[in-house]
Amino acid sequence: MKTTGQMFFGGETQGDDRSGCATLALEQVESRKMKPTIVFLVMSAVNKAETVDQLAYALAPHTVLVHHDFFQTPDFPLTAPNVLFVPNPKRTGWAFFGFVDGIFHSMQYALENLDFDYLQLLSPTCLPIKPVEAFEAHISGRAEAHFDCVDLLRDQDALMSVGYRALTPEKSFRHRVARRLAKVYFGTSSRRRDEAGIWLHSGSRKTPVSLMALWAVKALSRPAIGRHIFDETFRPYYGSTWFGASRHIVTAMLGSFSRPGVRDYFSRLCIADEFLIPTLLMEVAPAKGPMNHFIQKFDQAHPGRIGEDDLERLKTTPAYFARKFPDDPAAPIRLRVLEELAGTKAFVNDTSSLSTSRAPAPNHLTANLTKVLP
Repeated sequence: MKTTGQMFFGGETQGDDRSGCATLALEQVESRKMKPTIVFLVMSAVNKAETVDQLAYALAPHTVLVHHDFFQTPDFPLTAPNVLFVPNPKRTGWAFFGFVDGIFHSMQYALENLDFDYLQLLSPTCLPIKPVEAFEAHISGRAEAHFDCVDLLRDQDALMSVGYRALTPEKSFRHRVARRLAKVYFGTSSRRRDEAGIWLHSGSRKTPVSLMALWAVKALSRPAIGRHIFDETFRPYYGSTWFGASRHIVTAMLGSFSRPGVRDYFSRLCIADEFLIPTLLMEVAPAKGPMNHFIQKFDQAHPGRIGEDDLERLKTTPAYFARKFPDDPAAPIRLRVLEELAGTKAFVNDTSSLSTSRAPAPNHLTANLTKVLP
């Protein structure tokens, strides 16, 4: 008969079992050390605080760094213990360059104040569609960044769909002319391509007028004619904003963004983030992996809403996050995704023991809003 010690440890001798347990504990410590430290950067403005809280709980124990525009939603309390607010947030908005400034401001803050191996950009309407442990393993591979894009100058559909946005300032006469040329080129065609987290018009009428429009936009793509900053050493790319990257790539992106003329040029473009981020990433990230997001098919300028009919597709996609989910933490599709795909509790309702970050009045935007953890 085994002694009490033998029965407790399950081996032939208590000493041997204690040694085995110590080895197992050491292996667990080493395993934890090998896990990457992730910062999830969430760009927030008008979505519900409860929606962001639910996302943060699902990403625990990793830090969720929230850049929130308090001018748009002044009262924004969060209860998740892994949340930090970015101090001195920027004014943001759809198609507003403050959104880009907010991203790079947050990246700079993360580099200066947080210890992390990898940063993943998210929106409040994103959710994980795989367990966080699977994402940890995924980003531990050889890829330095995960994103998708198309080469604007080599992809004719991209050049004619959105080239006018990348090659001309939004409020310029050249912009209006180039946009008109794009409409002439595609005519009434409804064909489209959905890839790289964006969509493009596809095909054209093979008429003299459409060919002339193509020739004119190609001429505009030359720096001497278009008066833009792109050339063979700094090519323009178009793709989704929602990237993930290793710490040294984030550092390199900030360095490129701070180069003379870069911010000034992109700040004059229409929806600049869809060009700036993939362009910088293609410049600084030689080891690239596919984007970590599944993005619902676009309806014109905005991604569609994910519903329960999309659940089976989410189960089979290789992505680790998806958008755009309803801005309602009680939405059935959100609860099912978190429980069935991410393997986490949908929400933590008992927050009485947690500290809460609450937004200050709008005129206090320069205050340090970093959350004090319990």
